[in-house]
Amino acid sequence: MFSFLKNWMKKGQNEQRPLDELKQDIQEGTTVPAEDGTGAEADGTESGMEQPAQTVRTDLSLHPGWDEVLDAEKKYTLRFLQAELPEMADGTLGVTGFSLIPHEQGLTAAMFFRNGTKHPIRFKNMTLLLMFDDEVFARHTFDLNELGQIPPYSSRPWEVLFPRSSFLKDNIRFERWKVAMERKRVWPKQLDLDPQMEARMTERQKERLQLLVRKLRPLAPREVYVAGFDIARAKDGRLVVGLLFRNGMSTPYSPEKLHVEILDHAGDLVAAGTFDASSVEVKPGTSRPWIVVFPPGAVKKADADLKRWTLKVT
Repeated sequence: MFSFLKNWMKKGQNEQRPLDELKQDIQEGTTVPAEDGTGAEADGTESGMEQPAQTVRTDLSLHPGWDEVLDAEKKYTLRFLQAELPEMADGTLGVTGFSLIPHEQGLTAAMFFRNGTKHPIRFKNMTLLLMFDDEVFARHTFDLNELGQIPPYSSRPWEVLFPRSSFLKDNIRFERWKVAMERKRVWPKQLDLDPQMEARMTERQKERLQLLVRKLRPLAPREVYVAGFDIARAKDGRLVVGLLFRNGMSTPYSPEKLHVEILDHAGDLVAAGTFDASSVEVKPGTSRPWIVVFPPGAVKKADADLKRWTLKVT
């Protein structure tokens, strides 16, 4: 414990580095919405947590064991470093590293575990990523029960060891490092077809959609993503586009209206329109296809090359 104190000392001297110099050791922080299921639990009577709306500042919260052992100078330094941390979006959790020390067992990272909610938080079993120059170098799941309860709007310093068995690469040369919480993901692999659409589809079309839902990236909790899977021009000038709705929420997704834009490879607008989507209902954790048809008047670039195209849905 307190390996980070080695990085606080001047090289070859029994003297602490100046605070302004130590401030440079603070790394880029990462945050996630508190309800993302990262391995943290709120202590309190209220259910649910607020959506990020405004930014908040945090205060230092020392673990009782640290508070008992660290002297006044070390506590002052931690308080100074914590005060230099950026504001957080209200309703988020985060980690910000400030010391990284290599040794035979692996890499010890010291960081602030940050609670940007109005609830006391306990971090429990959590997977952390150690990233070098924005690439994941190590991944390890930690039992953080000993970290204890972090009060609302507070940051608590702590150390964790990334063992060598957690390393994903051999080369550890880097310029920047940071620690990130691994967010849980939702993978809407189940294809939910509208019965009327399914009746018009061939088996090959169904197989193609099944393959697509397995290839697309997983979603963050509460994320809704719309992918374009087919596009064709009709002889009368209409543009027919296949959309695949993917629902990462725990509740059905039922939009009322959707504005859809199609852009070609050059970034030019091919077609745009607002559609009544009241008939669309995507069950939690599923993917559902839907067809939109742009009338000739909504097509802005009739001769567009649609071998590669981009979909925008708002």
